[in-house]
This record gives sequence, C-alpha cells and structure tokens, in this order.
Amino acid sequence: MGPSTDAKRLPLALITFGIWVMATLFSMSWAGDGAKKPLVETITHGISWNIVIAVAVLALATFFFRWRDLRFVMPDIAGSIRLAWFPLLYLALFLGLALFFGLPPLGTMMFVAINTAIVGLSEEWMFRGVIFQAWRSRVSIWPAIILTCLMFGSVHILNVFITGELGEAALQATTAAMSGLLFMALLIRTGSIWVPIAYHALWDFGTFVVSAGAAKGSAGALDAGGIMYLVPLALVLPNFLYALYLLRKVRNGAAPTVA
Repeated sequence: MGPSTDAKRLPLALITFGIWVMATLFSMSWAGDGAKKPLVETITHGISWNIVIAVAVLALATFFFRWRDLRFVMPDIAGSIRLAWFPLLYLALFLGLALFFGLPPLGTMMFVAINTAIVGLSEEWMFRGVIFQAWRSRVSIWPAIILTCLMFGSVHILNVFITGELGEAALQATTAAMSGLLFMALLIRTGSIWVPIAYHALWDFGTFVVSAGAAKGSAGALDAGGIMYLVPLALVLPNFLYALYLLRKVRNGAAPTVA
C-alpha cells in the first residue's frame, strides 16, 4: 500500500469528492420540500436515493480512472473478527439499548438497514478508498491517514444543510473524524475495504435504531446541561484509542501490517 506516482490521482480524487458531496447532500433537495429534519428521519421513511446516486458516482469514477487499488478484496473473516473484537462489543451494546428503548416498526428497521448499508459503502469507498489512496500518491502513510480522517470528519459539518443544527453537525464532524481512525485501522490491518464498510454500516444501523426507539421514550431528559453533547464523544473515544493501538506499528515509508 505504498505511495503511487500518478500526479493526476489527487486532483481527480478531489473532483470526484466534490461531485460525491453534491450528490450526497444536495441531489434529493431538488425533489424535496427543502424542510430541515433530523438525520434519523431521512433514513427511516424510504430509500435514500441521494446516497444511491453518490455510489453510482464512485462506481463510474473508479471504472473510468482505473483505480484498481481500493482494496475491494475478500478479507480473512475469522482474522478480521479477532482483530475487531473490541469494536464489535459496541454492536452488542446497541442491541441491548434498542431492546431497552423498544424496537421501531419492522418497516422502519428495513429502511434503516438498507440505507445504512448504502451509506457505509458510499462513505468508505469515498474516504478509505478513493481519498486515502489519492493522498498516498503524494504523502507517506501517517499524513495520508490524518488528512483522510480530517476530511471525513469535516464533511459531516455539511449535515447542517439537512438538519439546520450547526452545533449538532459540529459534534457529528468531531465524532466522525474519531471513528474514521478506527475505519482506517480496520482497512490497514485487514487489507480489505469490506471490513470498514461492514462495521461502518452496522455502527450506523445500531445508532439509528437506538435513536428511533429512544425518540418514542423519555430519553430527552438526558439533554439537561448539554450532557447529550458529551455522550457521543465518550461513546467513540474507546474505539479511537483502540484504533491508535491497532496502528501502533504503522510507520511512514514502511508497508502496513496486514493481520
């Protein structure tokens, strides 16, 4: 996974990124009512066709620019599970919370499952695939990791155009950048982008199912004193630290370790 020498790689990736952002955040607004709404509402009432369009953008760019190094290879499933044992504990936690708050209707869960799978594919393909490999064409591995995580986090600021909540979008940007390091570690240590795609999708599915169930209850009481702004940070911090542990042997100029 060493740096390539294609001078056009980064500019083409950044152009693809710009088109992807437009497709992801703004394409559906042309057909919608333009009303601001919580993110959970955007994935529980139908297919997020804007994300489907974004995936199509990535597929076309990958084909036409012949990006063959995005790590769409089958991983060692058993080894990947052993590697990701700690992050997988979160999925059990989300299941417990979902049962505690109450599961949303089956139809809602179906839309959440479909949409979070598409989001996981789209965002990992864009960032841990296209963007990361593009940065690797210019810089060594740790700067590429950091720049990719910062771009992944900062793009979530644009959620303000969907929700109308700047503080919420800034929080999402921070937690996304931290989670992005884990997704990056899973890619580098397993050698397959399918692992972060799967975990990203399951993480989003768990959090949205819990949010949909909690919205029916009295979870809003936790919002006193801004506690709800600290909870997401506390939630992703252990995964962030585990990602640093997984990446402890990665050195600039050296090939990354594959589990």
